[in-house]
Amino acid sequence: MNENQFGFRPQKSTIDAAMVVKVFVQDSSDAGDVITPVSLDVQGAFDPAWWPAILKEMRDCGSPKNLYKLTKNYFTERTAILATNSIRMEKELSRVCPQGSCSAPGYWNLQYNSLLKIK
Repeated sequence: MNENQFGFRPQKSTIDAAMVVKVFVQDSSDAGDVITPVSLDVQGAFDPAWWPAILKEMRDCGSPKNLYKLTKNYFTERTAILATNSIRMEKELSRVCPQGSCSAPGYWNLQYNSLLKIK
């Protein structure tokens, strides 16, 4: 994982992230640099989570094969079903991660880790 990946990691809380920003702002201010803050609100972050990208990041990070295969199996042949008294619709899924699942934080970190590599 990228060293700038905070949250959902041991010893890397959002407070740690805020402290890194504070030090960066202080150092930049002391150097006379212009600073522009940018904030992202990632609402519904897993709604567009694309499973092939998560699996690729798992390979790139050197995830153990058993965890990779378990995740790949988890993402295989997933369907959403809407059933009423008179209609039943089924759709195959290739995106989305169940909110509140115990694996969601790990998938979050994997999904956004590649963005932190951009310089």
